[in-house]
Amino acid sequence: MTEREYYREAEPERRSVYRETVVDDPGAPVAHDIYQEQASGPYGEQVVRSEHVSVPSEAARRAAAVARTKQVIYFVFGVVNVLLALRFVLLLFGANQASSFVRLIYGLSHPFVLPFLGIFGEPTFDGSVFEWSSLVGIAVYMLIAYGITRVIELAYAPERVGTRGI
Repeated sequence: MTEREYYREAEPERRSVYRETVVDDPGAPVAHDIYQEQASGPYGEQVVRSEHVSVPSEAARRAAAVARTKQVIYFVFGVVNVLLALRFVLLLFGANQASSFVRLIYGLSHPFVLPFLGIFGEPTFDGSVFEWSSLVGIAVYMLIAYGITRVIELAYAPERVGTRGI
């Protein structure tokens, strides 16, 4: 805890006091709490004003960065899963492959479904295809996204003070 005081006397009847108290607690969610008091007034009459300023600590900034990274990872894998889900639905309903939208979805999703082709047979019903590869891909990509985010959480988790390894 650091405390600083500044005095300014511009005129004999006017006095300003600036007091700053910096509290630095490593376990707190904020790094600095600054309290400012300004007192001034003619002939000893004082007017007091206080402010509270909080600056995020290093741990809070790191936690925000980890949360943002997790959001980006879930977004990217979510886009891949949406493409695979659209592919599954379009194949299931026998969508016309002459349509540019259908070709776009098939083209974008093909690299993501490619590792899973041939795991199960794909039954065909009068132009409709039940593509197991898309469903397996959705499950696998969800697990990969979850695994990556857990590794990031473990790698950048804040150190716990006062805990002992058993």
